[in-house]
Amino acid sequence: MIFRLAFASLVARSLTVGMTILAIALSVALFLGVEKIRTGAKASFADTISGTDLIVGARSGSVQLLLYSVFRIGNATHNLTWESYQDIENRPEVDWIVPISLGDSHRQFRVMGTTQAFFERYKYRSGQSLSIREGA
Repeated sequence: MIFRLAFASLVARSLTVGMTILAIALSVALFLGVEKIRTGAKASFADTISGTDLIVGARSGSVQLLLYSVFRIGNATHNLTWESYQDIENRPEVDWIVPISLGDSHRQFRVMGTTQAFFERYKYRSGQSLSIREGA
């Protein structure tokens, strides 16, 4: 009896019921889509800096240092001195180090100063190493 009455009420309000079901389905789809994008972005970020234990730079905000040194987003931070680089490199607990100096530009292209270690350590996500070509 109650089920028959409830069903009759749903049929009488079929447009409202249909719109409610559509809204719930759309909400669930949007939630799942946003969650997939969030986990994908998190995995991509983790893959980008995998194998890196520490990023050292001159005094600035830690987020600013990370974003500019890894993703080239934002403004350049100050550089460490060459003596500071050598002090860090010579510490026994440091296995490897890649110096990167950023901030200048030439003909609207960003200029980066580094050593050969950058080309030995930096790899694309697929594991492919970078290569350099003179005169290009």
